Amino acid sequence: MKVFVSKAGALKFNKKQQVWYGDDPDVMQQSTFAGHEMLLLQESYERRDHYILEYLGFDSEAILGIDSAKAMAAEFAKAVLAKMAESVR
Repeated sequence: MKVFVSKAGALKFNKKQQVWYGDDPDVMQQSTFAGHEMLLLQESYERRDHYILEYLGFDSEAILGIDSAKAMAAEFAKAVLAKMAESVR
């Protein structure tokens, strides 16, 4: 089956992908992966050096260090998309 990106979908996919930004970057940043927003969140005030990735309703485990979390983001997105694909029969 052929799949085409709609005009509405093109708005999401034409946006810069995998570029992190945020007003308070030590607490929260966001980026776009496969046309959908991913959040990078500080786990808690008590554990400021641990981060959680949130994507399409899924959360990662706590990751030590913001740079490590960013480095793992693409693999996390792929794992989420694979898990979603498994649920389609």
